[in-house]
Amino acid sequence: MGTDSLRESANSLMWAGILAIIIGIIAIAVPAVASVSIAILVGILVIILAVAWLFAAIGSVATGGWKVVGIILSILLLIGGLWILFNPIEATVGLTAVIAIVFIVMGIVRVVAAIGDTGGEGRGLLAFGGILAIILGILIAADFPSSAAWAIGLLVGIQFLFDGIGLVLMSSAVKRAA
Repeated sequence: MGTDSLRESANSLMWAGILAIIIGIIAIAVPAVASVSIAILVGILVIILAVAWLFAAIGSVATGGWKVVGIILSILLLIGGLWILFNPIEATVGLTAVIAIVFIVMGIVRVVAAIGDTGGEGRGLLAFGGILAIILGILIAADFPSSAAWAIGLLVGIQFLFDGIGLVLMSSAVKRAA
């Protein structure tokens, strides 16, 4: 890869990072709006998945029961996606409950993995991350259902912010390498 290509890649990384930082800051500033927006996006994605399943079921070489199961699944996905799309606040509550459970379960799995990995490098960090995940899951669950107004948007905002910072730093490293 030539120097010009590296510089162009670095600039793309930088602009993507800046955009991610801006989106992250907005999501952190107004997490309720971000949460509902994410629920709407999930609804759209589920509808797209429903259409894909329908085409796969209809175009499948499978016969009988498998084709019917595929069509029924696509209809259920479509109903679910439309429900999410037309009820984004209620969907946000459901997604928040799932996130709380996932954080707690993943935290427990990380702590157990860290305990079981005797002598493993990084096990302390793994355990620490697991404990943080458990605490975060409990905090979300303890404030449920009102945590639906902030949890998803805040978490996604923080993720975008850190991803954006990472992209900007990567851009700087690529520019120095060029």
